[in-house]
Amino acid sequence: MRTKPEQQIHQCECAICRAGDDPVTTQYHQQVNLLLSRLNEPQRRWYAGVLSQQPDSPSDHQLAEITGLDEKTIRRGRRELADGLDGLSPDRQRQAGGGRPRAEKKSHN
Repeated sequence: MRTKPEQQIHQCECAICRAGDDPVTTQYHQQVNLLLSRLNEPQRRWYAGVLSQQPDSPSDHQLAEITGLDEKTIRRGRRELADGLDGLSPDRQRQAGGGRPRAEKKSHN
């Protein structure tokens, strides 16, 4: 039985965390990344979308440095939330037909 590989926790790459000058901000960024490591792909996107809309939120570029997510992913999460998650199945991580094609079983004769 295959086990799911454990999600790595992203280490924030923002200037504040690299300098280590603000332990409160550094701890907050660590907590954000810990939470993101426990979420699936769409949930990470939506959480980043929510973070990007908070008052005094960092720019998408800064949020990408903090979370390790691409700026386009953050924008997509914000857009999906604005659309009320319409057309997105709560049971699927990807849309039908998305992802890698299934591998065919090979028979050895």
